[in-house]
Amino acid sequence: MSDSRSSEISFDSELLLELFPFHLVLDRDLTIVQVGHVLERISSISLVGSSLQDCFEITRPGLNILDFGMLKKRSRSLFLLKSNSNQIHLRGQMIYLKASDSIFFLCHLWITAKSQVSHLGIKLKDFPIHDPIMDFLFLIQAKDKTLTEVEDLLEELTLQKSQLQTALAAQSELAALAETQARQLQATLNKLKQTQTHLVQTEKMSALGQLVAGVAHEINNPINFISGNLKYFEEYSQTLIEVIRQCQLSSPEVRTQLNDIIEADELDFLIEDLPQILESMTNGTERILGIVQSLSTFSRHDQEGPKLVDIHQGIESTLHILKSRLNGKTGGSPIQVQKDYGKIPLVQCYPGQLNQVFMNLLVNAIDAIEDWRQKRNAKKVEKSQDYIKISTETLNKKQILIRIYDTGGGIDETTQRRLFEPFFTTKPVGRGTGLGLPISHQIIVEKHCGQLTCNSQLGQGTEFMIQIPLSLTSSLKSMDDSKNV
Repeated sequence: MSDSRSSEISFDSELLLELFPFHLVLDRDLTIVQVGHVLERISSISLVGSSLQDCFEITRPGLNILDFGMLKKRSRSLFLLKSNSNQIHLRGQMIYLKASDSIFFLCHLWITAKSQVSHLGIKLKDFPIHDPIMDFLFLIQAKDKTLTEVEDLLEELTLQKSQLQTALAAQSELAALAETQARQLQATLNKLKQTQTHLVQTEKMSALGQLVAGVAHEINNPINFISGNLKYFEEYSQTLIEVIRQCQLSSPEVRTQLNDIIEADELDFLIEDLPQILESMTNGTERILGIVQSLSTFSRHDQEGPKLVDIHQGIESTLHILKSRLNGKTGGSPIQVQKDYGKIPLVQCYPGQLNQVFMNLLVNAIDAIEDWRQKRNAKKVEKSQDYIKISTETLNKKQILIRIYDTGGGIDETTQRRLFEPFFTTKPVGRGTGLGLPISHQIIVEKHCGQLTCNSQLGQGTEFMIQIPLSLTSSLKSMDDSKNV
């Protein structure tokens, strides 16, 4: 068997320069005798022929004595050299070459950032492929490229974010504007609807008021004539009766003739019945005069502005007009009216409009009681007395409170929330238009600076509360002052 010997590999100088572009070769005096071509190019001084100590500082390992023998012994150590001219760092291993009795410093650039070599004009092609710094530089280059791309992407995303935020802000503004316009449009529509219903009802009430006033005037004249003459008719009748009685006391012949006439014409009955007829006629004319007065009070016109009036008089005139309905339907029991009037001074208001509110609330109270009667059985109706209670009082000497309570079937919560909506009604077709309560609410709130509220429970009746100021002018002035502040 032949002996196997390890073959020695030798490199010529050109190949050595190509493979190790950053190497150094030192002789026994530590003089640099050979330099890698890239290291030579980037050095600001000539390295060949110069002392190692003049060109570089050994930062690792720490050596007490720097000589050839020490470097030879530390061939297994990692060396870091710092250039004295351009601050570059070399990292590598000191290898002793026995054949040439020299030290070969196999090294590469030691860098932590691409900027450390960019100013030296070093490119990637200056590094051998086997040099690990090549991978590092590739990574740095890839990182820089990635960072640039990320920065560009971030800038683009920031721009898109800004544009999106601007678009969202514009969209929010448009949505808010659209919502505001929708609310304004709805408010305008509601106002228009209220104005329309108020105009319709005002026109109807104006025509009704003129009609009632005209009828009252036409009735009033002949009734006044009849009422004024009844007194004289009574006096004349008493005179004639007295003449007949005196004639009965005269001569026998006249008495006999007069008695024949009295018996033939039943004069005794006529004398007895005539005062009763006169009393009935007087009562009838007084009732008609009362109705005429109530109609006149109810149909007051408000064109001249608010007036000082007696609220109780307006309530009484409304009750007088509704007397036939309060008496109940044929065969039904009457609806009692309980009054609890407080001591209230004259109130500054629009009396015609306020009477319209009283009329609407009292008519609704009567309707509620009649509807509730139909739902209950006949026995229960006879045992329980239905009534409407009207009470008034002053509040803090500045406002008055009017309560109108009925013993009807009450109103559920869902219906209560819609009571003052125009055209909303629970009454069958032909009985209600859904305008009474909305117009009443508008009259109290807008015309009289007051409040109209409802408190009701099913089966427990309903109470409407009207709260208005004693002085409408003062309230309107206070509202104007608060708006100007």
